[in-house]
Amino acid sequence: MATYRQKLRLAALLAGTLVPATGCTIASTTKRTLINEPLLVADEHHLEKEFHHLAKAAWRDYEGGCRDGVRHSHAFKEGFIDGFVDQLDSGGTVDPPTQPPRKYWLAKHLNPLGNMATFDWFNGFRQGAEIAQASGLRRQYEVPLFVPDTKFTTDHHPKFSKPSTTNSDDPNLPVLPIPRPNAPSAELPPPPAKLPGGDR
Repeated sequence: MATYRQKLRLAALLAGTLVPATGCTIASTTKRTLINEPLLVADEHHLEKEFHHLAKAAWRDYEGGCRDGVRHSHAFKEGFIDGFVDQLDSGGTVDPPTQPPRKYWLAKHLNPLGNMATFDWFNGFRQGAEIAQASGLRRQYEVPLFVPDTKFTTDHHPKFSKPSTTNSDDPNLPVLPIPRPNAPSAELPPPPAKLPGGDR
């Protein structure tokens, strides 16, 4: 019976002999699967953890700012944190999703008290998202994009440049007129013909 180490060596040997035979595709796919994907997952997890930390800090500030002694429900707090995190992660509107989290679908929440908790979650989500949006924190987590100057692109790209009406290469050639769309006719179409059978 082969030990675990022997099996591992055999697998490595087989992989080593197969890679040159299959070309670069298997090597690049293996690299992407074994190295890049775990790094992306780890990065997403790190960002999610950071967003939750910021959301909890915002919740403490929000809860401490309630001077009239209002205590919010646990559902409101969860919605607040979810909305804050969602706004930092995705941006967009401050509207909550159409459905609450799955735990609010359970039988114990399908009653008037459960419906209140669901509405508390919706209200908390909106409040958290509004505070996150107002904070401007999302801009720190956006990847900057390059947006080309469209005027430069259209002026200097042959596909987008306007046809010239003058011929600067040879002054003896005629100037081409700019094509204009035909104006619609001022005449009205004839009235529809009456069908046999009279007016009804």
